[in-house]
Amino acid sequence: MVAKGTTDYKAGFEYAFDQLQNSNITRANCNKMIMMFTDGGEDRVQDVFEKYNWPNKTVRGSLVAAPVPGLGTSTLLIILGRVWGQEGHRAPCHAFPHPVSLQEYLDVLGRPMVLAGNRAKQVQWTNVYQDALGLGLVVTGTLPVFNLT
Repeated sequence: MVAKGTTDYKAGFEYAFDQLQNSNITRANCNKMIMMFTDGGEDRVQDVFEKYNWPNKTVRGSLVAAPVPGLGTSTLLIILGRVWGQEGHRAPCHAFPHPVSLQEYLDVLGRPMVLAGNRAKQVQWTNVYQDALGLGLVVTGTLPVFNLT
C-alpha cells in the first residue's frame, strides 16, 4: 500500500482481511479486529465486508474519524459506519493530529468480545501496553475465578 493523497478503503480493507486470513501465527481464538483511523473518503466497501466477513462476522471493526472541513464528523461516521454491518465501534476523534490524544481511543480494544457468548463477556480487557519483558505490545484479559452473577 502506498499513500498517494487519496483514500482507497477497498484496497485497505482487502489488505487487512488478507493479513488476518493468511497469517501463519497460531491463535487461541483471539479476537480479530480491523481499526481504521481516517479523515474521510468516498468509497463504499460493503462488498469487501460481504466477501470476507459474512455470514460469520468473525472480524470486529472499529472506526475512529477525525473532523473533516465541510463535513461533520457525525456525518462521516454515519457514511462509513454502514459498512461494518455488525456490532463494531465508531468514535469521533477530535484531536487527530496529536498522537498522544489517540491513546484514549484505544479503549475500544479493551471492550469485551462482541461475537462471544455470555461467559466470554465476563473477561475484562486492558488497553494496549508495552510489555516489560520484551513481548512487545500486548492486551491482557482477566476472568474472575469466582463470580456470582
